[in-house]
Amino acid sequence: MIFNINFKTGRRMKTAGFTLIELLVVIAIIAILAALLLPALAKAKAKAQGINCISNLKQMGIANRMYCDENNDYLAQPNWDAGGPAGPAGWLYALEAAALPAGDTDPGKVPDPYDPGPYWHNNQAGAIQTGLWAKYLVNYRVYLCPVDIQSKWFVLPRAEGGRNNKLSSYVQNGAVIGFPKNQTDPFPKTMKITAVWSPLCYLNWEPDDSANGASEFNDGSNDPSSAGEGIGLLHSTHGGNAMGLDGHAEFVTTVLYNQYDKIGSGPGPGGRTFLLWDATDGSGHP
Repeated sequence: MIFNINFKTGRRMKTAGFTLIELLVVIAIIAILAALLLPALAKAKAKAQGINCISNLKQMGIANRMYCDENNDYLAQPNWDAGGPAGPAGWLYALEAAALPAGDTDPGKVPDPYDPGPYWHNNQAGAIQTGLWAKYLVNYRVYLCPVDIQSKWFVLPRAEGGRNNKLSSYVQNGAVIGFPKNQTDPFPKTMKITAVWSPLCYLNWEPDDSANGASEFNDGSNDPSSAGEGIGLLHSTHGGNAMGLDGHAEFVTTVLYNQYDKIGSGPGPGGRTFLLWDATDGSGHP
């Protein structure tokens, strides 16, 4: 209870107010409510980010379909180039040429708009426009997951161990050219989308860089059968998002991914799976 003095009568008057104990109780109640609400808000934010990723992949699926339609059903090169210096232009980028205007201190590599010095510094739009899908995608931010761009390997400069490829949060399946092992022909012709045993087969996905770090993004492609390479866990501890050849995008659990990365275990011809679907002998040659 708070007492005020009435200056006309000189008497003390009781005025309603909060005591210290009452204030502490109110603060405690607010803290409890905040503790209950924060996990729900975090979960809602994570769900929204996951939906954003699904949307990104669906837009890339449309770009892939449009590219195939204009190229006699052939898929784009998957940027299976180990980050340079040689390699044809792929879905995501074209490697920097040997001779570039002054200011490029890192020629023959994946365009990098984040590291200071290179020609593409602060020019993500220009860097991504070197890729074969760029003409079909108006917003280059489609290539990036809002969670992924906060990761350690994305934030670190390339010179300090960060990713060689920071143009996309997603990688493309090396099955497009049969995971070539023959170094005399490291960039064979791509498959036709109509030659793949199922349109549900996966083309792009979020990789798991927790095991191999920045090496998961040394270029724009990926071999799902390699040790340590898996589906990313950016939005869930149970799996990540992937895009099919037909343009659909969905959540793929780690369990299913690990089943799909073993040839002979799938429902396709010769045991091909939704990840290992190329119609080659594994050397990049039909």
